[in-house]
Order: sequence, then structure tokens, then C-alpha cells
Amino acid sequence: MVDFPPTVAPGSARVRLAALALEAARAVDGVVAADAGPNTRHITTSGSTTVLGVLVVAESGGGYSIDLGLQARLVPLGALADAVRTSVVGSITRAGLGDLLGPVSVTFHDIAGPAALSGP
Repeated sequence: MVDFPPTVAPGSARVRLAALALEAARAVDGVVAADAGPNTRHITTSGSTTVLGVLVVAESGGGYSIDLGLQARLVPLGALADAVRTSVVGSITRAGLGDLLGPVSVTFHDIAGPAALSGP
């Protein structure tokens, strides 16, 4: 899986929102990685830029919904999802894009076991 660079480059609002959301989500303790999911549902593409692990969709009433696909450590997932949402909303608001923000959803596709956390 290719990670989007932590510095958000100019681009479409969808890609900027996806990159900010991914960066904020991955900064939360307990999140191991982004995950596009078994059907590659969590992906945002614009031109030559692709952000894996985040689906950003324009809402009919304005704004964009953000749906994250993640892998997590074995932690209380409800609290982790709340922390991810808080981090994502804060990051997007600080970037001046809060007026574009709609609902933020978090899906955990996998839980990383101890072997995956300790490395090779």
C-alpha cells in the first residue's frame, strides 16, 4: 500500500480532505495503518493522486462525507473511532476546510496482532 505524503499538496478539495483525514487518523495512537478494504472501497482518486484508506464523497446538501478504512491495534475500538473522528475534524478545521466537512465515519478492517506490531 502506498501512503500519501504527510504534507498536503494543492489539489481538488476531495483529495485535500482525504489527505488531511488520513494524516490525522494515522497520528492517533492505536491506528496502525490505512486500509482500502476488501473491495477497495476506501479510496479517493483525482487525476494522478490516489489516497488509500479514505473515501471522500460530495454530499447532496453541500460538503463532503469522509469514510476512513483503518487497521488498529487491539484497543477499545469505540474510543479509538471517537479519537480518530476528533483528530480528523480538528485537522481539517485548522486547515481552513471545516466548512466542507460532512459526516466522518471510521471502519476498522483489521486488528494487528502482536507479531505485526513487533516487526521483522
